[in-house]
Amino acid sequence: MTPVHKKPLLRKLTKAFHRDEAGSMSLEAIFMAPFLIFLLMFIYTFFAAFEAKTKANKANYTISDYISRQTDAIDANFLDGLGDLYRFLSNEGDIDMRVSAVKFVIDEDENEYYELVWSYGIGDYAALTGDTVGGIEDRLPLMADGEEVVVVETQRPWMPLFRVGVAELQFADIVTTKPRFASQVVFDDGSEVGTDPEHQDSDDSDVDASGNSTGTNTSGWSWWN
Repeated sequence: MTPVHKKPLLRKLTKAFHRDEAGSMSLEAIFMAPFLIFLLMFIYTFFAAFEAKTKANKANYTISDYISRQTDAIDANFLDGLGDLYRFLSNEGDIDMRVSAVKFVIDEDENEYYELVWSYGIGDYAALTGDTVGGIEDRLPLMADGEEVVVVETQRPWMPLFRVGVAELQFADIVTTKPRFASQVVFDDGSEVGTDPEHQDSDDSDVDASGNSTGTNTSGWSWWN
């Protein structure tokens, strides 16, 4: 007589559970709610960070463009006012900003280097010196001998509203811009402003009626940090 093999009880229960379509919506909601809430907070935090970074970058571009259009000498009060403008545009009070003018020089021995013309710092950004200008050389564009650019460095903190794996960040931007209507932007530090003919305002032939320079002017670049 052939013995009859019975299926194990565990296999029967597993098959019955697999075929069972009954459920509890309230119980499933309890299991899924934490995940959905976390997902919504993460999405909100991510887009809030992206928005803050975009505002900071656009604020830097606005300030850089405004400085590049100056034909009269600017001073510390002028730049402090632009610092307040950056705070307003980025919606953040704790900001750092540094504005510098840098010249590209080719000397008689064909040595090429960047020379600091002037620099002014706000917040934790100290003004650049001849020894520290090398820290931004890799961010500077190719220039002709004697050409100058204005470099605007900005930094602002950002704190996430929810702790969902995104830490506190520092949004830093660097924008380099060539002066639009003059060969340089002059900074008045309280001493007598020079009258080097090389740095006089552009003549009318270099500026069209729309306010755009027809020379070799460039807008700046920015980098994510």
